[in-house]
Amino acid sequence: MTLIKKGLKGAKILDIQQRLRLLNYSLGPGEIDGIFGPETENAVKKFQQDRAISVTGIIDDECWQELVDAGYSIGDRMLYLKEPPFRGDDVKTLQLWLKTLGFFKYNENGIFNKNTHKALIEFQKNMKLNPDGILGGDTFTHLNSLKRIINEKQSSNFPFIRDLKNKKQNKEKIVLDYGEFPSDSQENSKFYLSEKIKICKNIVDKCRDSLEKEGFNVFITLDYSKKYFPKLFSRIKKANKSKGDLLVSINLNYCNDSEASGSSCYYFKGLKSFSIGGRRIAELIQDKLIKNLNMTDCRIHGTSYAILKSTNMTSVLVEPGFISNYYEALKLKDPKYQNDISNCISEAIKQYLNE
Repeated sequence: MTLIKKGLKGAKILDIQQRLRLLNYSLGPGEIDGIFGPETENAVKKFQQDRAISVTGIIDDECWQELVDAGYSIGDRMLYLKEPPFRGDDVKTLQLWLKTLGFFKYNENGIFNKNTHKALIEFQKNMKLNPDGILGGDTFTHLNSLKRIINEKQSSNFPFIRDLKNKKQNKEKIVLDYGEFPSDSQENSKFYLSEKIKICKNIVDKCRDSLEKEGFNVFITLDYSKKYFPKLFSRIKKANKSKGDLLVSINLNYCNDSEASGSSCYYFKGLKSFSIGGRRIAELIQDKLIKNLNMTDCRIHGTSYAILKSTNMTSVLVEPGFISNYYEALKLKDPKYQNDISNCISEAIKQYLNE
C-alpha cells in the first residue's frame, strides 16, 4: 500500500481516524476531519506503541493490518478455518484462551490457522461439544464461562516446540532474513536503505557459509539479484513456505538521535505470553555481540513485530548497530567487522540448537 502520513487528506484518512476513535484514541479538537495532521500522527504513534510495532507515525502495511485486526473483539463474529484465514484481535484472544487452558502451544498471532483449528476442536471434544472447529454458540458460551479462570493466569508462556522431523545432527533448517522493514518508512531512514541492505546481505551471506559448512540447511528469504526487494510480508510468506525450524532476521537500527548506538535483539511477546525459544536465542546472540565486539548493550526486547508474530517458527530479530550513527556506520561497512558479527550470530545459533 502507499504510505499514509502527515499532510495527506481524503476518504482513507477518514477511515483511519474512525478506526482510531473507535479504539478510544484521542484525535484532538478536530476529531474526524479527513486530514492527517499532528493529532492524528500522535494517535497513530500511540497505537503503534501499544501494539509493540515500529513507532513511526506512518501507516504502512504492518500498521494498517494491526489497525484492522484491532477492530475485532471476541464474540463479534463466528470464527472457523477458511482461506484466506480470519485474522484479528478476536482470533488472538481465542488463541490466548486456548493456550491458557493447555490446548494451543504456539504464539497468538491473530491468524485462524490450522493449529488454531485443531486446538479449538480439542477443546470442544474435552467439553463434549460438537467438534466442528467453529467458535460460536455453545463453544463461545463455554469458553466465556471459563474467562475468570483464564484471567487469573498471570502468564501462559508457550514452550519451545521443536519439529522432530530433523532428527539427524545439524539437519535443522535455518531461515535467514534481511530487507526492508516498516521502520524504513521514515524519510531519513530511506536515505540509508540501500547501504543498510548491502551490509545485512554481507552478514547473512557469511552466516550462511558458516552454517552450511556445519551441515545445516539454510534458506534465505531475499534474492538480492532481483531488481526489487520483496516487502516484509512477501518475505514472511516465503519463510513460512520453507517450513524452517528457526528464523533469524538481520536489520540495522535507525534513530533521529545520531549519537544512538549499540545492539538489540527482539523476540515475540504476545498478550500474556512470550516465546521461550525466541527469548533464549535472543539472549545468546546479544551476549555474544556484547562480549565479543564490545558493543553498547541495548538489551533484548519482547515485541509483536510481524517478522516475529506471523512466522510459523521460533524467530528472532537482530539489530547489531545503528546505521544512523556515523562512527558505528563506518564499522558496520568494514568487511572484517561484518564477519565478526556473523560469527557471533552463527555461534549463538549452533549453541541454541545444541541446547
